[in-house]
Amino acid sequence: MKKTGKIKKLLSLFLILVLAAPAAISEGEGIAAIEERGLTLAESSITYPVITGLADEALQGKINDRVLQDCGIMEYLSRMSLLISGGSLRVTWRGGIVGDLFSCAVSAAGQVTTPRNTFVWTACSVDLRSGEPIVWDQLFTDGEEARGKTEEYLQDRVAPELSAHLLNSDLTPIPETFFLEKAGLTLLYPLDQLSTLSGRAGEIRIAWNELREALNLEPESVLFRTGVPEMITLTEKSAAKLRAMAAEGRVEGIPVRIGEALKPWTDEMGLLIDPDVYRDGRLFSLEGAPFRDVFLLTDHLSESWEDSVVDGIRMDRGCVYGLCLGETDQDAWRAALGDPDFTAEIDPETAEAYRTVTGTCDYYACGDHQLQLYADKQGILQSLILK
Repeated sequence: MKKTGKIKKLLSLFLILVLAAPAAISEGEGIAAIEERGLTLAESSITYPVITGLADEALQGKINDRVLQDCGIMEYLSRMSLLISGGSLRVTWRGGIVGDLFSCAVSAAGQVTTPRNTFVWTACSVDLRSGEPIVWDQLFTDGEEARGKTEEYLQDRVAPELSAHLLNSDLTPIPETFFLEKAGLTLLYPLDQLSTLSGRAGEIRIAWNELREALNLEPESVLFRTGVPEMITLTEKSAAKLRAMAAEGRVEGIPVRIGEALKPWTDEMGLLIDPDVYRDGRLFSLEGAPFRDVFLLTDHLSESWEDSVVDGIRMDRGCVYGLCLGETDQDAWRAALGDPDFTAEIDPETAEAYRTVTGTCDYYACGDHQLQLYADKQGILQSLILK
């Protein structure tokens, strides 16, 4: 008992020191950056973000205090100290600085509050200018109307996609917890309202173009400052960013890069459905908001994918630097991106072989990678593939 008590006292002191340590303050312009901090004890681990680099030390402290509070980090660290002798808790985060705002989602899995395993989302969105939280009504011209339209979208577009085997599948009411990305708005659900097949609490990302009519995009608005207009409007400037992104082997809003090992992602996120086969390999659909209507492309050299790498990313919904799936027409992207390096006709047989639509595909070389834009017979963008 004495030894256990001593360990707890030392641990408590250590946690206080970790949380009270000031973040590094850069001189000069004070550009915000993110530092990841964490702690591992026995079978438990916690990582969380800390904002650094702001010239205003008081503002930086205010922001970091809000992240700790809104994301429950203090409670998780205290809980971890109680699990040294048995049990586990794993806390991870994702998110980042978008424009001059910071937004993140934190997931806690394991024995979060009781010996029973569960999964909990928390989140924080904060204005880096003022340290004040970002709330729902700031995103829309009419917050209540936007709630209604979002619920309609969830029922009409998302509900039919849900598996009949889910333990919990209530998409409405809209959860209070959400976070912001350049790719869209992600709703974070309580486990007892919406769950995944792998037992995680549900999350649904809605692309900005799918909420276009409700968004507040006035100059100096939250979404204007986060760069949403360039995500939903194709211009010469956004097209240049699109090419630069593709050259890096990534697609905005999708956390996987081309060349990464596939299995860590299937292990972490879980498969939404069994892998499908197409002419050049396999398509993997994972659970989680970033992978909704997204496929990871890889080889089909064996039944296992232990050693497979991601050699392509396919996106069938959403928006990325002005390319909006289901909206943008071929003439518009050719005007912004220029004439393609090559265009292929996609006949019904080829469409079936590649699990796509009949129409055409424009190919654009972007560094060492190739951007493929698939249009249906009406010339509307249906799939974006980066290889």
